[in-house]
Amino acid sequence: MGVYHEELEFHTNGKGTYEITHEVQSVVHKSHIRNGTVTVFVKHTSASLVLMENADPSARRDMEVFF
Repeated sequence: MGVYHEELEFHTNGKGTYEITHEVQSVVHKSHIRNGTVTVFVKHTSASLVLMENADPSARRDMEVFF
């Protein structure tokens, strides 16, 4: 089984949500691994990772308003 590791760094402008789908997809594509599991780990202690369906842009806005 193949293993691929890459570290991504994101600079943000404070509170809010940030779309990182394209960056993660790019890493998966570069890995040339076709079947497996992707692990995304956030090192920052005051950050959270949210996985959600992105079918409707209002879902992201609703979540930001809620928090």
